[in-house]
Amino acid sequence: LGDGIPKESSPFINSAEMDRRNIYDGKNMALFEEEMDSNPMVSSLLNKIANYTNLTQGVVEHEADEDSKRKEIKAPRMGTFIGVYLPCLQNILGVILFLRLTWIVGTSGVLESFIIVFMCCACTMLTAISMSAIATNGVVPAGGSYYMISRSLGPEFGGAVGLCFYLGTTFAGAMYILGTIEILLTYISPNAAIFKAEDADGETEAMLNNMRVYGTCIIALMAIVVFVGVKYVNKLALVFLSCVILSIFAIYAGVIKTAFDPPDF
Repeated sequence: LGDGIPKESSPFINSAEMDRRNIYDGKNMALFEEEMDSNPMVSSLLNKIANYTNLTQGVVEHEADEDSKRKEIKAPRMGTFIGVYLPCLQNILGVILFLRLTWIVGTSGVLESFIIVFMCCACTMLTAISMSAIATNGVVPAGGSYYMISRSLGPEFGGAVGLCFYLGTTFAGAMYILGTIEILLTYISPNAAIFKAEDADGETEAMLNNMRVYGTCIIALMAIVVFVGVKYVNKLALVFLSCVILSIFAIYAGVIKTAFDPPDF
């Protein structure tokens, strides 16, 4: 060793560094992993063996960062306002407000109409409070109100509520279709009627036949929309709601105009 020639087993090239070999004895000198302590604990050694990798820490962090960038980007959701608030508001301001509310007032009276509306609002408020109590018990997964009720209250309550929910949605859909046809053929375009009554007694039968034909067409159109995707319809919810609000303003404008300039019948 005095001639400055290193041993064949020595990892050092310069003889000046040969004196430092005692410092590195018992240490891992591999270039591709971290160094361990001089006398590592057994637990540290086992952990090192279990988590062995031939990549440096910098490369591992780089690949983890690249993997995080490659993660699948979630589709943007419609949010609470467009996806929840606007459809519920459109459902509240439905065909009953435009076609049957005035008929209810004329048939039962003003006070009785207020009582009917109050009872309906009470049912809606109790339902909303109950749904809020169920939703605040934990994280609500996707699937709608039926999924939430069946997973929170059990299959018995979920099945009963789901059946009522299905029947209510079915009858509501039929009511909206018939209301649309009635508004179209009575107020917007009476000439679009396919079946026309020859006398006053046949008006009801002609209207029912028109509702059958136009109702079938509307159901087919709605089926196509469902197969294509309801999200595209929900994106236009703001436009549809604007039309509904404009119609409500038109009702108030007609009331004010009639108060100052009553029509001659």
